[in-house]
Amino acid sequence: MNLEELFYRVGEFVESAWEKIRSTINPRPQEKPPAFKLLGRVVKRKVTVHELLVLKLQLAFISYLLLSLLLVVFLPNELYLVALTAVYFIYLRAIFRKYREFFIEYRPYQMFYYSISVIGFLAFFGYSLLKRFSLGIHYSLGYLVFVFVVVILFRFYFKSKYGRNWTYGVIEEIKENVVKISVHDDIRANVKPGEYWVDKVPDVEIGRIVKVLVEERAFRGAVPTKIIEVYLSDQPSSSKASTEAKEESESNSSL
Repeated sequence: MNLEELFYRVGEFVESAWEKIRSTINPRPQEKPPAFKLLGRVVKRKVTVHELLVLKLQLAFISYLLLSLLLVVFLPNELYLVALTAVYFIYLRAIFRKYREFFIEYRPYQMFYYSISVIGFLAFFGYSLLKRFSLGIHYSLGYLVFVFVVVILFRFYFKSKYGRNWTYGVIEEIKENVVKISVHDDIRANVKPGEYWVDKVPDVEIGRIVKVLVEERAFRGAVPTKIIEVYLSDQPSSSKASTEAKEESESNSSL
């Protein structure tokens, strides 16, 4: 290999590495959803792209909390925590920027995960400082109470800004007096994805989108309890389809 060829290959490598760094820091919106190769093997039931993206966010946040805890306990240097947080937020930003169009509702998830991640970082950073200066146990307990209060206040703020007591579902099965509906993960209604049985109402057909009242349950989140609106236009008959109805353009039946 002559010197000219060596410089050419080095230049190609630097250019390729720079493109990867730039695409990571400033990702472009994607027209196709991610492959979910690993999650697709782990999750056996049928799920939508929206639900897999939410699962990626949940796993990323839990991993960040666990790694932050390990760093604070075993490597009490705030620089490690800052570096981990920077990588984590770059990852979060990449998910939201690249796959924005594949979330059923984008902004509530973005606001929630950015905010709760900032709270998590500040909580670990503050605890690391308490540990560094060897302050008394009462300071640590007071700080934990403070963090708990901040989390509760954020929960109330998020519910007041984005919360609602209803969600959308798709009719999957109809029996005599009940119907089975499938719902997506809905952070605004605090509903987890799944299938639920509710009372049957007029105009229900398999595949139709319905608006469902939800009820908060202690330690369980909210669960669908009653159909309050049926969308009469033709809809896909699978829960894979988006259940976010476009109310301004569809005829519907209110109950």
